[in-house]
Amino acid sequence: MKPTDLQSRVIAFMRFPLIVVALLMHCNFTTLGGEWASLPFASGFINVVSQRIAPMAYLFFFFIAGYLFFKTGQFSADIYIKKLARRAFSLLMPFALWNILFLLLCIIIGLFTGNVPILGIPFDDMSFADAMKSFWNISMIQGGSHIAAPIDIPFWFVRDLMVIMLLSPLVFLAVKLFIILGGKRPLVRYLLFMAVIFAIGYWPDITGLNPDGFLFFAYGAYYGIRKKEFIVAMLPYTLPAFIMLCIVMVIEIFLPCTFIYRLEYVVALVFGLSLTTIMVRAGTWYVNMTLANGSFFIFACHYMLLGPIVAILGKGWIMPHSSWLALLIYLVTPAIVVALGMLLYWLMRTRLPFTTFILMGGRR
Repeated sequence: MKPTDLQSRVIAFMRFPLIVVALLMHCNFTTLGGEWASLPFASGFINVVSQRIAPMAYLFFFFIAGYLFFKTGQFSADIYIKKLARRAFSLLMPFALWNILFLLLCIIIGLFTGNVPILGIPFDDMSFADAMKSFWNISMIQGGSHIAAPIDIPFWFVRDLMVIMLLSPLVFLAVKLFIILGGKRPLVRYLLFMAVIFAIGYWPDITGLNPDGFLFFAYGAYYGIRKKEFIVAMLPYTLPAFIMLCIVMVIEIFLPCTFIYRLEYVVALVFGLSLTTIMVRAGTWYVNMTLANGSFFIFACHYMLLGPIVAILGKGWIMPHSSWLALLIYLVTPAIVVALGMLLYWLMRTRLPFTTFILMGGRR
């Protein structure tokens, strides 16, 4: 199999499992308090998976997006405009439509309950300005949620990705400068990249300007600009990446800091992509295009599907009386959400194909 074809299969395969992993970020039931907080083993495991491992999924997506944005290796004002026009359909349109759907749903629920869910404010206090803010950052709404995301929470990723793409000329220039400074000396490139990882820790905290997003988008752009398949570059480092990942995880225990966390994510990215390449190439991991194609739909609607489950658990109707029961609930929940999401996707694709096509931003 040609490297280009294999890489396309690797990207297609990873879409679904990464969405499932990302979903675990929003299944952190330890925030519900009560019984959950009183189970140290279960709460510790859930916090590690939801807060440390699950966020890696979005970094994989930033990396892949950066590679695909620059995969031709060419960049100009004309190419930039054409790429933004295509992303307006594939990213901006579903971003707007899904957030409108979520906002309308929350308003309808608030009309009957008196409180607008997700926004966390009384229905009577909601203004038009609050509605507009919900498309960018709901934490800007006074007295509401502290989550710095749109009302369809997972779409913070799309929001930040669109900002990065708007600033892609700066990314292109930065990567070009990196290539010039690094030259053909591997050690210089590695040390320079370590310096970049360290420096990005001082990035200003501004909504939409995601430091990790820029870092991993630029990392993917590096391979695209060089017109080199990243699987070819990373495959020889599978074992070294695994060893280094183990070392970094041990260092993290004694020296937890932003630099170590980001270094761990970079090494995990190399190992994860390399391992996936090996398994897909060997035929051990099968690329299911139905799951891959439905992954964006699950990403878009999973917060809506997860809401009733969180409400049931929050009211204490189902209590985790042991760590094993808590872990079972934690692991079964994403399975239920994925199954419902795929069923809804199948129904909409077969009954309302054009609507689904629009909501998916042209994805099939």
